[in-house]
Amino acid sequence: MVTTQTHEIDSVTLERICEEQGEPFQWLARATETLRRPLKSLSGVTEMSIQSGAMYCGRVREAIVFGKSYVKDSHARAAFAHQSHRNYLPKEFAHYYREQVIEEERPRPYIAEECCFLGGYSGDTKFFGHFIYEFLFRLPAFERCGLLDKFPLAVYEGVPESWLSFIELFGVPRDRFLKVPHHPAPKFRSVWVTSAPIAAWIEGYAFWDDGIMAVRRKLLMNAAPAGSVGPKRIFIGRRDTAHRRLLNEDEVWRYLEGQGFNYVEFAGKTAAEQVNLMRSAEIVVAVIGSATALTHFAPTDSIIVGILPAHMTGVFGPMGIAAVLGQTYDRLPRAVSGDWPKEGANADFTVALSDVKQVVEKAIDLKESQHSASKSLQSPN
Repeated sequence: MVTTQTHEIDSVTLERICEEQGEPFQWLARATETLRRPLKSLSGVTEMSIQSGAMYCGRVREAIVFGKSYVKDSHARAAFAHQSHRNYLPKEFAHYYREQVIEEERPRPYIAEECCFLGGYSGDTKFFGHFIYEFLFRLPAFERCGLLDKFPLAVYEGVPESWLSFIELFGVPRDRFLKVPHHPAPKFRSVWVTSAPIAAWIEGYAFWDDGIMAVRRKLLMNAAPAGSVGPKRIFIGRRDTAHRRLLNEDEVWRYLEGQGFNYVEFAGKTAAEQVNLMRSAEIVVAVIGSATALTHFAPTDSIIVGILPAHMTGVFGPMGIAAVLGQTYDRLPRAVSGDWPKEGANADFTVALSDVKQVVEKAIDLKESQHSASKSLQSPN
């Protein structure tokens, strides 16, 4: 019979667990004291609450690992430091947290082979954008610790094949994947885990810049030979989605098509094909969704225009990545209402076409002026 414990969880750091077990632990980056960084937009420069975050990696033994690499090494004791659970729905996380941590021990899959734990998604939800931001960016940490060539990479059995192709493009061959069950959370004899490369805190966000840049550099290099080009102007829509649809997307697309934009479809494409679609983009107009994570592979001088509901800040996604990469980012609508509980996080919405035209025309003018300036510098006197 399963009984539920009522006492509080003893939240400890991975560093402390490793120290107690006599296992290796390595800091790859320390958090900075600076909590803000500049973000370029078409109307100027603003400051974002994005810290350069901490990143570490350690090995634990006889431990349960679940969710976003949370570690439970004994009953009711778990390592949560430098992890983020803000992207769970509150009820979902409360259920998952109770089920995986608080409840008395139950029979679990046992993984005897030493490995690096990646996971691939959190709770019971699977979002491609979070896979990129919260899991793929962990690979450089394992690589820098010299682990990817030594041990298999543990990924959940339910991670979609198209997502796995991004891991493969990073350089981890398929025969190095160790498929592990997601639920109940497996127990590992010996496992390496990392902290979250992008974490959400009450005071803002923390990004591991080096990991973000390493994934970008490696995937762009591996995706295609030097000189490969893709479309210059891209529109990422949500015409086939079940929620958070742009209700006047057809109207917006008719205008963008007239301005030389390409409607890009990523579904069914390999990681290399998706990366190559973004590598040459000068202007990207994107309805907020998982596919916007791919703006990470657009040039650092590109202009990203995010179309999203007024209650969404978008800092976790392409807006935050733009601040790290130096891309120019604008959002429509520009005002954030803050009343998302009333509207619903996944509500459909519209955007004023006049606002789209104003921002896109400004982006086109800026790019054309940059091209003219570049040609002037290259022409002989």
